[in-house]
Amino acid sequence: MRWQTRAVVVAVLGALATGLHANAKPAATAPNVPASAQPSCERYHYSIAARIRPLLVFWIGRSGVGDAVATRRRAPGDTTYSLLIGSDPERAPRRINRWGFIEEEIHGAEARLIGLMTESDEETVDEAEATLKAQAGGRHPFKVIHGTVSGERATSRVTSIAAPEDYTFRQVQTVLDLAERTSSSGRSRVLQLPAATRPGFLAALAEAMHSTSPACIKYVYDGRIYELRETHRQHVPDVQIAGTSYGRAAAADFVITSDYDGKRTPFSMTYGTEGRYAEVPLTVKYQPRWWMQVSLTIEGVEEGPVTSGGATQ
Repeated sequence: MRWQTRAVVVAVLGALATGLHANAKPAATAPNVPASAQPSCERYHYSIAARIRPLLVFWIGRSGVGDAVATRRRAPGDTTYSLLIGSDPERAPRRINRWGFIEEEIHGAEARLIGLMTESDEETVDEAEATLKAQAGGRHPFKVIHGTVSGERATSRVTSIAAPEDYTFRQVQTVLDLAERTSSSGRSRVLQLPAATRPGFLAALAEAMHSTSPACIKYVYDGRIYELRETHRQHVPDVQIAGTSYGRAAAADFVITSDYDGKRTPFSMTYGTEGRYAEVPLTVKYQPRWWMQVSLTIEGVEEGPVTSGGATQ
């Protein structure tokens, strides 16, 4: 079976990470500390399935080829979203290793973003095969994005680093440390933001799920302005996934439009609308290429107070 799971697609990253803008079940708090002042963390685990179409007439699919973990950490005045997503070489065909990580820290009108992903810009299955051969030969590049938003000003810097090993998503901290140590001029952008521009796709999609109208929401990513719009929404009385009930939900279609070149990126998502899973993505479907589809399905939830290391207890 020949197919390629492209490096993390931004739309999917945002869809999952922003879904953590949710009304999760309150975690236990310390005595005499208001729940609203107690730092907390929610983690959502998703499985990844993918399909390819080597010919125009049929699809070939496989489930369980990777994992995603989306996290939200909250404290008074601060919110941090992150998502780690990628294929698992131990389970993916041809030991394909494609993954990425994104984290947004929001402090009022200030925001910071860091993202990294395995580099892969293949347009065809044949190009994907060529990339696999290059990696087998010892080439392991990563793309790194640093972004900040301060008031109405956004800055972004993109660099590339060469990893000495074929690191997997389980070694994200190693790659982040490598990116911190590796200096490179890269490409930079500075942008004045229009009024009401959200500081990232994370905040924009959270607002879209929370809103009752299909209003256009502007956000900034990598020094460019994008528009997010919900184009269709259907209410679902009770979403059932693998025998688990997630309650009332909405099955919605979205489209992202680039103000820079007009490129449109559609994706679909089912997200909770009440209770514990309100505004939490339950499934996400995205087709980044005509020959490839990627889908994510929620599998588990972990929540609790934040420890000193940022994880849940």
